[in-house]
Amino acid sequence: MDFLNTAVEMIGIYFTTGARWAFVILAVFILAHQISSLLRSRNPSEIWAYLGCPDDTSVPLTHWENLIGRGRGCDVILNLSSVSRSHGTLIRDSAGVWRYNDLNSKNGSAINGRPVKKPTELKAGDILTIGGSDFTLYPVSLQERVNNIEKRKRKTHPASPWPSLAALTLFQLLTVMQFRVSMGEDFPSSLPFAFGLLCALMWGYVIFMKIFRRVGFEMEIIAFFLSTLSLAVTVTAFPGQGMKQALCAVLGVGLFFGLCWFLRDLNRAKRITYILVGISAFLLLVNLLFGTVRSGAQNWIVIGDSFSIQPSELVKIVFVYVGAATLDELQQRKNLTVFMAFSVFCLGCLAIMGDFGTAIIFFVTFLIISFLRSGDFTKLFLIIGAAGLMGLMVLRFRPYVADRFSAWGHVWDDPTDSGFQQVQTMTSAASGGLPGLGAGNGHLSEVAASSTDLVFGLLSEEWGLIIAVLAVLCVITLGVFAVRSIIAGRSTYYSIAACAATSLFIFQTILNVFGSVDLLPLTGVTFPFVSSGGTSMIASWGLLAFLKAADTRQNASFAVRLDRKNEFDDELEGRGIENPEELFYTPKSVEDYTYKGSQDTIVRKPSSSAGRRKSIKYEDFSDDDFFKSFEDSSSAKGPDPAGSRRSSYSGGRDDRKDEPLTLDDIFGGDKK
Repeated sequence: MDFLNTAVEMIGIYFTTGARWAFVILAVFILAHQISSLLRSRNPSEIWAYLGCPDDTSVPLTHWENLIGRGRGCDVILNLSSVSRSHGTLIRDSAGVWRYNDLNSKNGSAINGRPVKKPTELKAGDILTIGGSDFTLYPVSLQERVNNIEKRKRKTHPASPWPSLAALTLFQLLTVMQFRVSMGEDFPSSLPFAFGLLCALMWGYVIFMKIFRRVGFEMEIIAFFLSTLSLAVTVTAFPGQGMKQALCAVLGVGLFFGLCWFLRDLNRAKRITYILVGISAFLLLVNLLFGTVRSGAQNWIVIGDSFSIQPSELVKIVFVYVGAATLDELQQRKNLTVFMAFSVFCLGCLAIMGDFGTAIIFFVTFLIISFLRSGDFTKLFLIIGAAGLMGLMVLRFRPYVADRFSAWGHVWDDPTDSGFQQVQTMTSAASGGLPGLGAGNGHLSEVAASSTDLVFGLLSEEWGLIIAVLAVLCVITLGVFAVRSIIAGRSTYYSIAACAATSLFIFQTILNVFGSVDLLPLTGVTFPFVSSGGTSMIASWGLLAFLKAADTRQNASFAVRLDRKNEFDDELEGRGIENPEELFYTPKSVEDYTYKGSQDTIVRKPSSSAGRRKSIKYEDFSDDDFFKSFEDSSSAKGPDPAGSRRSSYSGGRDDRKDEPLTLDDIFGGDKK
């Protein structure tokens, strides 16, 4: 019997020895596959309309929301002394309707001679007067609309999810086996079901989305990998909590899916802002009145013996949601007032609770959102100065926080008291080496907050420094992709939300990792997706939805609707065009549009039309003729939008509003 026990023990040792490096190899394969795909992908600029200028040049409108003026930060820069620095906004909604709004400019604006006092619809061919100069909105042609989709397809080459999913499934299976070896008789019977639920969740999500022709699952697979690590560290610290953490991952993915779908319609998303503010305020007030103190902070609501939530984690989602705004909302004092009041309320509640780690995260996110909304560094310096004074007062009157700061950088001076947690974390992390000791074989799990505040040390000890660093790299990668995505963002709402959510992820990770190794004060914040705790898991998935919504790759984001494969087939067949590729072309990038610096206007104009069109001659749709037809119609009939549309569409109907252009519009009605 002793011989059998010894043999089993030796098999376990050999298995752990091999599994440690197998985990590293699988992690590198999964993340290298997904991270490289995420960073390799490009979010192409799209042209949604043109703004015709007085000198017959045109400005391509590459966003749904455009700020017009002579300021350097405007999307459309008009170098006219009669134009204000921020003169007006030209905004497109999801239905394709453009609206112009004057921003209390000094010389005002008009549409077809009528002064603009509120957001007013601007139709194709309408005359928009800005600072005394006339401009005209031109729609994109069918060719360009098809080309927008084609560009996204050609620049969207996401990695296949199946190899990474298979590798992650093997990773999870080996994790269960490793826990069986390390925990022995203490192995919880629910653990295989917890990992099985997480495995079924990720496969089910990808298969379901594939049915609807979705691609680009890099962010989700990265999040599933981090969630797997979270489940592992939770089982290490609390063996019976594995299924609970897996169920919270299910709830998190559900929130992610629902929020992604909801954000695709900005009008719908904006309608519930005040409802979310009210719910968040209620949760924080309940937390203040009935919250339970843990680790010096009254930030938990305990229900029964086994259920507890941390409202401040969920409020992070609402904070980003409320802080994001469309371009027209940025100009409204009411919208700014709501955000400022909500920010002060949240920070005040967190300060009273004593949750200063979360308060710091909220404050940094507030600074980033404030800068993105205003672009004014001066105001930020004033806010930071005021916050610094408040921080000194907190250190003066809150002994618990002061003790955290006094131990910072001196943990080795008192390794058994104030510096105990960080000393144990660094010692355990060093003992793990590159591949780690194996899941369940560490000792840091015996230290308080090992799976939350000190989770980086627990990862380093049991999973190795390589996997711990890869977990940090995952968060950084999400940040890099978000920054690249917002450059081609359709709306400032998506851009601000993605930047804010990413900044929150990165700053929270910095506080968690550097705090655990004494490079920063230990603030008690979690590692996104990795730290144990159901509320943190749900909140992390919810915040990921803002990054997903900013992705404009074709069929990779919920914000970009699926292309319809046969959308133009009938028209193409009627024209005798057998190869639809004849319509596609590769226009010069927006950067290739050169500025024409004159007193009349600064515009972006194609430096050359050579190579712009292929195979088909558009004699009835040349740029010069197109602009001239509008000009002739306007000069002969005055600002008559219907007449202009007729001229531009070569005999189009008077009642045409937002109908898509057809090949008849392009070719002038004669089949060729």
